[in-house]
Amino acid sequence: MKNHMHGGIGLAVLCSLLSATAASDWPQWRGPLRNGSLIESSPLADQWPASGLKKLWDSEEIPSDDYGGFSSPIAAGGRAYVSLVWHTDVPTETRGIDDIVMRQLGYQSVAGWPKETVESMEQTRRELDPNLMGAAYDKFVEDWLAKHLDAKKRQTSGGYVRGRFNRRGDAIPLEVYDKLLTVSKQRFPNQAAMEQWVNEQNFGEKLAKEIIAAVPPTMKKADDAVVCLDLATGKTLWKFSAPGEAVGRNASSTPCIADGKIFALGSLNCYAVDANTGKQVWAAPLPSKGPASSPLAADGVLVVNAGKLVGFDAATGKQLWTQPKAGGGNASPVAWKCGEKTVVICNGKALTGVDLKSGEVLWTTPAGGDCTPALAGDMLAVQTSNAKIGIMAGKLTATNFVQVWNLPYDPLRSQSSPLIVDGHVYLMDDNFHWCLELDTGKQLWKEKVMASAITSPVLADGKAFLLVSGGSKIMMMKLSPEKRIQLGQANVRGALGVPSPAIADGKLILRGRKGITCFSLTAASP
Repeated sequence: MKNHMHGGIGLAVLCSLLSATAASDWPQWRGPLRNGSLIESSPLADQWPASGLKKLWDSEEIPSDDYGGFSSPIAAGGRAYVSLVWHTDVPTETRGIDDIVMRQLGYQSVAGWPKETVESMEQTRRELDPNLMGAAYDKFVEDWLAKHLDAKKRQTSGGYVRGRFNRRGDAIPLEVYDKLLTVSKQRFPNQAAMEQWVNEQNFGEKLAKEIIAAVPPTMKKADDAVVCLDLATGKTLWKFSAPGEAVGRNASSTPCIADGKIFALGSLNCYAVDANTGKQVWAAPLPSKGPASSPLAADGVLVVNAGKLVGFDAATGKQLWTQPKAGGGNASPVAWKCGEKTVVICNGKALTGVDLKSGEVLWTTPAGGDCTPALAGDMLAVQTSNAKIGIMAGKLTATNFVQVWNLPYDPLRSQSSPLIVDGHVYLMDDNFHWCLELDTGKQLWKEKVMASAITSPVLADGKAFLLVSGGSKIMMMKLSPEKRIQLGQANVRGALGVPSPAIADGKLILRGRKGITCFSLTAASP
């Protein structure tokens, strides 16, 4: 029998989750039921004042991006938590032309581009008239992009091409990037050795100086960290830290809380930390470094997607099983309970169902991408990175999944996870918002919108909230099968467009470039 209540994953799972946290908490990635919806919410304002949302607090500095990734905050028991791999620069004699230096030098891989497109781009930027400027130049660039790149490639790489055209003959030749990549994973013993290597490549004096100037006299050191904040004030209550490894911004896992413990994935290890004190309970090695997927705690098992699915005993950290045929990518697993069996579902290389206790693969179906599936009763909806499948939904049993419908769609990205509300699927991708019937896939509406960035919507008090414009704005919407109504939009400058919001106790908690920020959403804001 179907159960669409709260867009949830079934009443049995709802009860087991509520034994650990309150219904008004946001204890894990995508909320209490891992579907983007808050179960119980205090009344939230239906409209926002012209002056914007009332900011309650900013946390102490907590780095992001290359220095701390893009994990989302969680909140439970009057506290907010965030986990990260905390990078710092330390002075060093060694030098490295690493990923950050390569990006600073304007590198982007064109390995998958047609050869003739790459050749045309390079010939065009070398031969561009230096006097071509203003509107005429903009039209020239747009015409080139329209002729040589499809719509998706224009969205993902149009800025890169324009940047190369802007520099014209001064842009770093692609063959130079290829040469730099050969040493990007190593470190030179000192500045002199690095400069000697660069000069030996005969890049030319001007280009050699540009490359040398981009290499800092530092290297990154990293610690795995969990920070606990007072939800009322933003004050740091404790900070857990353990030695880690510099893995960059790929490490973007959101923690979860269950049975009084915070579970977090760092650079090398998975941790259980006492939620009250911040003291380590246990640590266990990860199968791959610095995952972006978020851990799932269900029925005493902690499930981790780090290249493959792994199950740990949540109390002790003992590895219970490993399943290389499931997992992969950045998608986070979800749990679905059918009778006495709990099925872990992960949209990795494919969409796969695994038995929680044994790790046995129960079923698999083509899908893929970084989207976390949403479940309602015995129905599942997911966005995939496979353009031929696009958005799909199907019916679950204890041992199988049967696809009911799909809507072919080639997304700009496939990270955004859908909401399921009252039998309808709401997907808010980078350029479009959709409403589809969960049972049939019938498209009820589709709207082109401003870029939603790599984030997922959340639902509380019957209202949907979504970060847009690279995280600089938050949008509040009323969703229905008939239409999407925008109720409000507010500036939240400094927020990131990759993490998803958390809502708890009438508060909006956002991950920003420099820390965590909290706003009031209540109707009676002081």
